[in-house]
Amino acid sequence: MAKIITSNDWEEIWAESHDNGTYISYSRNKYGYIIQGKHPYLGRNRCYGIDLRNGLSIEYNEVEFSDDLVILRDKLNQPLFGLSFFLSGKVRIERHGLTGKSEESIGRYYSDCNCDVKETEWWTKGEKFSRIYIEIEPQKFFNSFSQEDLSQIPPFLRQTLVEKQTQPYYDQGNITREMQKILRQILNCPYQGFMKQIYLESKSVELIALHCQQFQQNQLQDCRLQTGNLSDIDRIYQAKEILLKNLENPPTLMELSRRVGLNDFKLKRGFRELFGTSTFKYLHDYRLEQAKQLLTSGEMKVEDVALKVGFNSRSYFASAFRQKYGVNPKQFQKIYN
Repeated sequence: MAKIITSNDWEEIWAESHDNGTYISYSRNKYGYIIQGKHPYLGRNRCYGIDLRNGLSIEYNEVEFSDDLVILRDKLNQPLFGLSFFLSGKVRIERHGLTGKSEESIGRYYSDCNCDVKETEWWTKGEKFSRIYIEIEPQKFFNSFSQEDLSQIPPFLRQTLVEKQTQPYYDQGNITREMQKILRQILNCPYQGFMKQIYLESKSVELIALHCQQFQQNQLQDCRLQTGNLSDIDRIYQAKEILLKNLENPPTLMELSRRVGLNDFKLKRGFRELFGTSTFKYLHDYRLEQAKQLLTSGEMKVEDVALKVGFNSRSYFASAFRQKYGVNPKQFQKIYN
């Protein structure tokens, strides 16, 4: 049976190991840090990181757990933007309210902003998992770029920079041959100290450029929007955000189309092509996912949860919840509280 630990458990276990010096070591100099050790309850963990210039940092992570493990991670207060490239092993993760269960494994990478999102991770005993993670501070890294330049980056980042609105997102892609070559160069960096920082910064920028290129190509190819440009895609993402910000009183399809500047036919077709479902089926499922999180916390009554996520009828809410999760909301709440 898998062990279940929370974010607090994780931090306390490793902090105790660090304090007593029995299982984990930590060292740092002006160029970077290394955290590594083996804990009898969890397994092996190794992390090496370097702070680069221009709002970038890079980190190599390697873990191998001694038992099947489920980790429940709380929401982050500060948003982290990054690219994560998987080199070995796999892990299954659900980002509640954002994605279903997705598998992160060798040959894949993702870009994300994980603020305001709780995660559940499923790890397999004895499987070595490793990745390279590039963290980006958008305001610093993109500071010198013009508005025209920013039109070529993914809309999630552009929204943060231009509209000053940070929203959680997750997008997964394939590691290309060009990316594989750069990742190997990072792992086999021939320099030390200052030269290593400069070298890894240049490689990180190359990976960011390749990610932006792949994002544009995938959106243009997969969405097949009639206009074939990113402005329509931006508007569909904007429509999604409007829906999620108005759970209790969402706009009609015609009103939503007017607000984002697309006709209703193009909005319906584009939304299905981007998210795999209709606008209001997406909203319906998101409401139920939010309801599940609220019920799990045990801080609200069922009828209050229903109203909070936009269900005016408690009986309809109960029926929809039971259809999706196989149990009544009241019974579900009792299970977790």
